[in-house]
Amino acid sequence: MGAINYTWLQQYGRITTVPGDEPVWEIHMTELRQPAKARELLDVYNKHLQADSIRSAAVYFMHSVRGLMLGIHYMTALCDTWLDLSLENMKLQLEVQDGRAAFRFQLLDGTERPHPAPVNLIDTAQSSWRKDILTAYYTEQLRPLIEGVASAGEASLGQMWSQLASMLRWYKTTALQMNIEEAEREAVMEGYEHVIALPASLLGLKKNLLSFKPVEIDNPHQPGETMLMKPVCCLHHQVYGGQNYCYSCPKLSKAERQKRYDDILAAKSG
Repeated sequence: MGAINYTWLQQYGRITTVPGDEPVWEIHMTELRQPAKARELLDVYNKHLQADSIRSAAVYFMHSVRGLMLGIHYMTALCDTWLDLSLENMKLQLEVQDGRAAFRFQLLDGTERPHPAPVNLIDTAQSSWRKDILTAYYTEQLRPLIEGVASAGEASLGQMWSQLASMLRWYKTTALQMNIEEAEREAVMEGYEHVIALPASLLGLKKNLLSFKPVEIDNPHQPGETMLMKPVCCLHHQVYGGQNYCYSCPKLSKAERQKRYDDILAAKSG
């Protein structure tokens, strides 16, 4: 395990210890557990997102929430210390750059804290604390946040949670490709396998949607290789006034995906 890479946290998690330059709106994260406050967020967000409905804005907000998920997995598996990613220690700031809305999570207290130490190196304490932290984060931090925003946007909890599944799997795959020690690889896998096996009831669901059967499709960005189809639609086609479906969207037919594949290759070749 090593030091926290703050550049990685900001790039992939949008997590920072300093305020943004010019946020157009901000709120303390604990307030978003209340549907009325979450609705304020969605109304402001959608002025810039231009989604076809507040429901779509709520689901699209999960693109930002996944940053918190990445942060907690990253720090519990690959870092010697951890930052407090609780809702109580965080402000959400909305920024608009080149007409595009983006959120950042500003930590109010950026103190690094050591992880719990195992009693000895041969027991399971190290594994136990990691699982305990992940379980607590998903149930006590992510769940009330997601439920507040889902209620405000009249979105289904299933559609909200399922937006995290492909990014969680991406993190696992990407982390395992890093230049890390075997113990760190085991920690990454342990964290991933633990949360996809959490009882659905802990997430407020009937089924744990973080687990899904991967479907591979041809990768137009790296011909000859494959990529994963998304487990659910991310609603990209319903924001910014309407756009194309993602190439990896499960809603595309085989013929539609092939046309998109050909179009992407043609665009790359000029």
